[in-house]
Amino acid sequence: MRAKNIAFTALEASQTQVDFLRRFGNQVFYGDASRLELLRAAHADNAEVFVLAIDDVEASVQTAELIRKHFPHLKIFARARNRQHAFRLMDLDVRYIIRETLVSSLEMTVQVLEALGLSKSRAVDTVQQFREHDEETMVKQFSVKDDDKKFQQTSRESAEQLLHLFETDPDTEDAESASR
Repeated sequence: MRAKNIAFTALEASQTQVDFLRRFGNQVFYGDASRLELLRAAHADNAEVFVLAIDDVEASVQTAELIRKHFPHLKIFARARNRQHAFRLMDLDVRYIIRETLVSSLEMTVQVLEALGLSKSRAVDTVQQFREHDEETMVKQFSVKDDDKKFQQTSRESAEQLLHLFETDPDTEDAESASR
């Protein structure tokens, strides 16, 4: 943000991080972002976007709830630990969610596919196909997340669709040959 001359205010619970960020001239508030008085002191009412990147799932969800209640105009961009965390944020109408374990797994998969003989572009395309499929599955699963039977059914259907998607991919055979 700073590199693009976009003003921002950070809320940080680690004093070490606060000290580090302040050395670069950033405006940083020390404390728990799930406290309304801290959000008000940081002028959340004047902000357009809130980036939610709290490691603790419960604290993350609690902060999203507070922001939705008191600052409904804010667009929340949230980092989610996993699918279940993402579902909880989606319940709060958070629309911009990045699942951190998914992103790192996909990046690693590109490297593994390349190591097994796929070109960089094919590896990236394959991972992109998977990601799109997974995002579609997540939308379907969100609508049935509270019904174990339906959730399991969408998981099975998704796995079958994914198998079919990659069975028709000519590079799948090439990768299998390369790994032998």
